[in-house]
Amino acid sequence: MSLVLRAAAYTDIGLSRSNNEDSAVAGPRLAVVADAQAVPARPLPDNTPSSGHRLPPNRGPEAAPPPQPPEPDDSVAALRDAVAAANRTIRELIDTDDSTDAMGTTVTALLLVHDEVAMLHVGDSRAYLLHGGMLERVTRDDTYVQTLVDEGLISEMEARTHPRRSVVMQAVQGLGYDPTCTVRPAAPGDRYLLCSDGLTDVVDDEAIHQALEMEPDPGRCAQILIRLALQAGAPDNVTVVIGDVVPA
Repeated sequence: MSLVLRAAAYTDIGLSRSNNEDSAVAGPRLAVVADAQAVPARPLPDNTPSSGHRLPPNRGPEAAPPPQPPEPDDSVAALRDAVAAANRTIRELIDTDDSTDAMGTTVTALLLVHDEVAMLHVGDSRAYLLHGGMLERVTRDDTYVQTLVDEGLISEMEARTHPRRSVVMQAVQGLGYDPTCTVRPAAPGDRYLLCSDGLTDVVDDEAIHQALEMEPDPGRCAQILIRLALQAGAPDNVTVVIGDVVPA
């Protein structure tokens, strides 16, 4: 069975920011969220739309779907190559403009090829999967507080209010980075959520789960999630991409 994404992307500037530095893609096979931010230089081993705006369904400011979907074995490589190209572009910009030295971006990208979903993740944006009524967080935050949670030093609840919760340990910033890449089966009825931390910093997983189950339309569901973030104060830009796996 050939599968595609029925996807929608919405973004909001939030209640405290003067500009929107999030970007997103919502296409029939590719979904991406990227959150531009200043990141302290930290070399690792080499291995803006207006408030409430619906992002274009098939392209975004920083990325576009490949003209032809790759074979399943090459889907992770396609994501790696695309992000590596963006990383080189950032490096070139930094080398020619000192004012951009700390620029960087998170990337959470999903590529649907036939009956498999490939995913690449760097930073603190997130991806969730709603499958059979169960919500699973399928990415791990590349943040300082997540390392504390992993080591059992603080709880998930404490991480939400930790004074260093915004410290990102790696991003795509013109240096080496170590992306997390996965491949998983895709099934009709699966619902993926990709979002910037402007949502998850103020809306907990239980509320996200309820919204994803309550509203079947991807666009309206994305708007509900953004509304929840705004009601919770939304100090940051908020971007939401929802992709439902459906028969082509």
